[in-house]
Amino acid sequence: MMNEEINFNDIVPFQVKKAEGLRKTKLSFNCGLFVVKMLECRSLGLKKRSSINDDTAMDLRRKLCCEMYDLFMDKDFQEGCRR
Repeated sequence: MMNEEINFNDIVPFQVKKAEGLRKTKLSFNCGLFVVKMLECRSLGLKKRSSINDDTAMDLRRKLCCEMYDLFMDKDFQEGCRR
């Protein structure tokens, strides 16, 4: 794909719509965390998202870190990586 010429006639136009009703952060470094947590809530069908805010961001980071650690320290995961 690299160094290939792009045929702009083949590109399908699309529209970008602004998502409404999402939590906002006052601190720019929380935006990625907010996106991850919003996607998590959406995938689990959770409606209440009021706990995703700047005041809880550090706790959310710790929880996400622990969840990722647990996932990658899982014996089945580690066994699959050794194969």
